[in-house]
Amino acid sequence: MSSATGNIGNFTTVDRAPDASWFIDFMDIANALPEYRAMKDDLNATLGDIAGRTVLEVGCGTGDDAREVVALVGAEGRVVATDLSETMLAEARRRSEGSDLPLEFRVADLSGLDFPDNSFDGARAKLVLMHCEDIETGLNELVRVLRAGGRLSVFDYDFDTTIVDHPDEAATREVMRCFSDAHRNKWSGRQLYRRMLDRGLQDVTVSPHTVVMPFEFFRTLAAGRLKTAQENGELALTGEQLSQWWQPLLAAQEQGRFFASFTGFVVGATKP
Repeated sequence: MSSATGNIGNFTTVDRAPDASWFIDFMDIANALPEYRAMKDDLNATLGDIAGRTVLEVGCGTGDDAREVVALVGAEGRVVATDLSETMLAEARRRSEGSDLPLEFRVADLSGLDFPDNSFDGARAKLVLMHCEDIETGLNELVRVLRAGGRLSVFDYDFDTTIVDHPDEAATREVMRCFSDAHRNKWSGRQLYRRMLDRGLQDVTVSPHTVVMPFEFFRTLAAGRLKTAQENGELALTGEQLSQWWQPLLAAQEQGRFFASFTGFVVGATKP
């Protein structure tokens, strides 16, 4: 994997990154975690029976999830998978070569989807709204393009749920606060239920999913953010103190005792 850490929050600017392949590598690592498998299965189940239906997948990345969804809709259905990034879509198309299933990849921005009202029977967004500059607009767009009776399925993390087993309680609370605050919409996961109800959606369901993070995944997720925050004065630790904070975690990893996790929520709803 590239050493370009600290870019997790920049999935809206992949094509301008010095090493866009870093994002592809990170997505592959995340999707290989067993908890991601359970979360993706839940997202799909929350859509209901989509055989023969038309489904929108936003923020499709490398298209791995979209290929699973299109297998569920079958030859009589259709999946339109969108992303902001041409780099991601190029990789998605490459990985989908040879498939004769009805799957289309398109550039689209959730702040203004280029689809008519009532276009889809289902819509799915995994780890997308938490990156949006305006969640309200993004959700409005997802609801707008759904047909009456269509099902919306969304997953986002709540970054204040990030925990790590560390002997220094005070420093760890400060570090985790700073890590969470670095995300544009750190509370998106906990807000999804309310946001669905605010739009008059029905049959709203909520399912929590906790991901236990291997050390390298945690370090990739957090190290760059924390280093930048320390250098900007947003983290109340010196560079030496931050380096020392990592030492017990490195030791725990060597001893097979490292533990960290965070929690997100699959939230589903029906458009009346």
